[in-house]
Amino acid sequence: MLREMADKLPFPILPVLYILSGLLLSYYSLEVFFELSENLMEEERFRFDQVIIQYVSNIRNDSITEVMKFITFLGSITILTILLVGSLVWLIVKRKNYWEAIFYIIAVAGGGLINLGLKHWFGRVRPENSLIIEQGFSYPSGHSMGSLIYYGFLGYLIVRSQHGRWLKFIFSTVFIALIILIGFSRIYLGVHYPSDVLAGFSAGTVWLLLCIGGLESIKAYKKRTLPFFKRKHPQ
Repeated sequence: MLREMADKLPFPILPVLYILSGLLLSYYSLEVFFELSENLMEEERFRFDQVIIQYVSNIRNDSITEVMKFITFLGSITILTILLVGSLVWLIVKRKNYWEAIFYIIAVAGGGLINLGLKHWFGRVRPENSLIIEQGFSYPSGHSMGSLIYYGFLGYLIVRSQHGRWLKFIFSTVFIALIILIGFSRIYLGVHYPSDVLAGFSAGTVWLLLCIGGLESIKAYKKRTLPFFKRKHPQ
């Protein structure tokens, strides 16, 4: 019934719903980031930081630590760069989709530059007594932001592909779980505050959605699927 109602509309409803959903998610992500950033600039402490850090410190053991080190490596610049190159080869050589490759580069590389700029802007010092050594400032988490952008964009490409629904669901679930685990690993290893990770996820979400929105706009323009992209034929 809903599909029949959608078919009667003068334009496809799904692209419009996707745009509205993306705008809504971007708005709330920005709200979270700005709220965290404002409190940080006012040098206010986040109570949930201490609560989560205390909980994590109570569950630490050697076995979990080794697992967390491996998980955090999956969000490192090294592994994301290698995976990005592999993804670009797949997009360009096999799929011949140059626009997706271009926006993938913009998303990952641009996200890295934005994160670097934000770190130097806020200049937050990392927590003490971490289990591994990390350089640079703490806020927002680069691993959290970078992994959300890379794995999020890869998940988007798979969802938009011709694969079956179950395969799309499996990949989406794996990527979401991996992104969350990478963020958690940064807290567990003591190199980030929970607020760093939350800010990284928030900023990464906004940038990811902007890049996906740009790519979808180009696709819509080429296909003329949105009403404001449709060509007007002379009467």
